[in-house]
Amino acid sequence: MPKEFLLPLLTYEQTFAILVDMEDALELLDLAVGGVAMFEGSRLLDNDLRSAVLGVQRHIDRLKVLHAGLLHEADKRRVWDIAGYRDVADWLAGVTKTSKGDAASRARLGAALGASDALKQAAENGDVSAATAESLFDALADRPSGASDADVEELVEACKGADPRDAKSAGEQWRDRHSGETAEQAEERRYAKRSVRTRNLGDGMGQLTAILPLLDLRQVTNSISHVAGKPCEADERTTEQRLADGLVQLCIAYAKGQVAGGREKPTLLITTTADAYTGRTADDGFTAHGDRVPAHLVRFLAEQANLQRVLIAGAHILDLGREVRYATDAQYKALVVRDGGCRRPGCHIPAAWCDIDHLLAWEDGGATDLDNLVMWCRHHHTQKHRPGVTVLGGVDDLRLRLADGTIVHCPPKGNPAGRSATRPRTEAAA
Repeated sequence: MPKEFLLPLLTYEQTFAILVDMEDALELLDLAVGGVAMFEGSRLLDNDLRSAVLGVQRHIDRLKVLHAGLLHEADKRRVWDIAGYRDVADWLAGVTKTSKGDAASRARLGAALGASDALKQAAENGDVSAATAESLFDALADRPSGASDADVEELVEACKGADPRDAKSAGEQWRDRHSGETAEQAEERRYAKRSVRTRNLGDGMGQLTAILPLLDLRQVTNSISHVAGKPCEADERTTEQRLADGLVQLCIAYAKGQVAGGREKPTLLITTTADAYTGRTADDGFTAHGDRVPAHLVRFLAEQANLQRVLIAGAHILDLGREVRYATDAQYKALVVRDGGCRRPGCHIPAAWCDIDHLLAWEDGGATDLDNLVMWCRHHHTQKHRPGVTVLGGVDDLRLRLADGTIVHCPPKGNPAGRSATRPRTEAAA
């Protein structure tokens, strides 16, 4: 009986026993992929289609981890060092005709897995996705000398269930704790990496790439956004086009000798704690975009900044009742601290790009008070107002019941440093 007909009738142990070499295993993989391909998506019921999409993604993730491990071993043996290839990613891209970016991504994943048995085990078990594991590359591939194996295992454990963005942030903070660098040395190291590059894209277009410390990047984008002006009702430009126009306008004005500087100061909102501001702790501050700002730099910037208390509101009125419909600047700053961005779990749209929404609509008698205001990105704000969506609880225990009955928990995200690195919590529809 041909092998392809025999294999489906055998147990895993019996199947592995007849595999002679890697070619046999790959042939079996081809057979499995062909079996899945027999089911056309257009003919599947919704539940089966949903299961198929998620199931195939799970296997893709598993194969990425497997492939990255093989690629890492190939890199160690330098099997790519033939025919003039520069490195393992160059070899993989050249031979398979995939993109250099995809090949480099797989190489980074392999290096991250090779740097930590705990991460490799977690990825193989599905406790972390391949993308989440790759996001720890910078932290683990060049492990700080002060970090022990136990410290690495603690980081991996904290990242189980995390998405790549939260895991990367956790890895950066972990690296900072164990690097032995002072905050000033770390800032100097990042500053030394700054660069601006240009590239000819053809068709009369070029690309400008700037790599800057995050705070400098926000200063640049805020400034050119200010130069470009706020979009009006008839303005059809995207945000990216507005920023491009602002940069060009600024450079033209400079070339004409019209840039005086110092008069306009576009706002950069940074939240921090009183203890960090006074130097009693080294807690990072955070911009409205969710960027971390080292405590020493926050204190430096504060020397020339307008300081305002948020939440402990001083003279600002944060509960306006029915007197005012739209949130004030003081309320916005309080929401930045409390919500930290879009309240929908898994959404990373920062506070600076969010809408402010009344949980109980203004038209229905809702007040413009902090306990009735939350932040949503435009997409999730629109979803919240779709027919059949119901708001449950208040701002501290906010849940949305979707039209199909699914309950989505939307807790305050607050300071990004305190965000939980777990998968979004939902309750399936009955």
